[in-house]
Amino acid sequence: MRIKSMPIALAIVALVAIIAMPALAQEKPAKKMDIQTFLATNQLHGPSLTRDYFEGFESGALPLTWAQTITNIERTWDVSDGTSTGSLEGDYCAFVGYDLTVYQDETISFDQYVDVAGGEYVLSFFMAGAKDTDWDFNVAETVEINGTQVWDFDSNVTAHMTYEKYFIDLSAYDGQTITITFRYAGVDGDLHVLDAVMVDDGTGYEYIPPPPPEVPDNDTCEMAFDNGFEIMPGAFSFSADNTLANNDYNMAYPSCTGYSFSGLDLVWYVCLDQGDILDVTMTCGFDNAIFILSDCADPESSCVVGADATTSGVEEILGFVAPADGMYYVVAGGYSSSGVGTFTLSGTNYGDGCIVATESTSFDSLKSMYR
Repeated sequence: MRIKSMPIALAIVALVAIIAMPALAQEKPAKKMDIQTFLATNQLHGPSLTRDYFEGFESGALPLTWAQTITNIERTWDVSDGTSTGSLEGDYCAFVGYDLTVYQDETISFDQYVDVAGGEYVLSFFMAGAKDTDWDFNVAETVEINGTQVWDFDSNVTAHMTYEKYFIDLSAYDGQTITITFRYAGVDGDLHVLDAVMVDDGTGYEYIPPPPPEVPDNDTCEMAFDNGFEIMPGAFSFSADNTLANNDYNMAYPSCTGYSFSGLDLVWYVCLDQGDILDVTMTCGFDNAIFILSDCADPESSCVVGADATTSGVEEILGFVAPADGMYYVVAGGYSSSGVGTFTLSGTNYGDGCIVATESTSFDSLKSMYR
């Protein structure tokens, strides 16, 4: 190391002068610092969430900051909330449709500063497109960085028309502003979609599927009993909707309704004494069926009466005389899975009800009493 020389006397004088200075006089005026030095010394990269670049196309259009090249104006990149694959994040996704005869070379791109020290070194995105078809190789779906192809869809896709998450390492571009381009080129290809584009530390957008829709509270016999869907003595009328129900009590032809049953069904329960009469009418706009079970675990063998005599939009009417004391379950739904919507279940329970022991107020204990 080279060290500048200095006369010893001058060094001693300078040292004495510094010692003799008042404390305040030792402070030097603040020196201006350029922004690059400031960022380097303070490492103001922040948590990864503050560094994420994200685009989910939720504006309903391609971002104004993105560039686009168009070869086929009728079939180029756009944004939609109605593609056959749907969106992955939010309501919208970017997509490009296919042209059977006219060549397409369509691109969308954006610029991004890559700061590996700050954690921004991975591009991630979700894509869906054709796989294992006669036309999936008719077009090339690729990603380019600064005009050079670095990734292609056909070499990475594993599922047909299903969103999958892909990653591209950007660490080679540390400290650079790069242009990231999505290209769709060819003719007679297929629909191609893009969503949740992100540049971050490699985590990427975490897709959490929405919870399944909640089924009605009387979707099954057990649920009907536990949630109090009881047909009490006297006249009754229930408004219902089987749109989110399941087919829990499927029956093959010929069943107690006179036909098969594969509809989405709802359940009510009723406690009857031997000889009690129950009249039930189902009114709706679809082809429906109603039947009564004595054992929900075995619908085909325990169906005591059923009705499926009419066609779509005509009410079904069922009359029942209880052959024995017990708990019975009225099941109502579409004749098939296409019979869905709102309906009304009405009628009259001519019985007086029956008493259930307080220690037998769960569905499991009751069904052991009335098999």
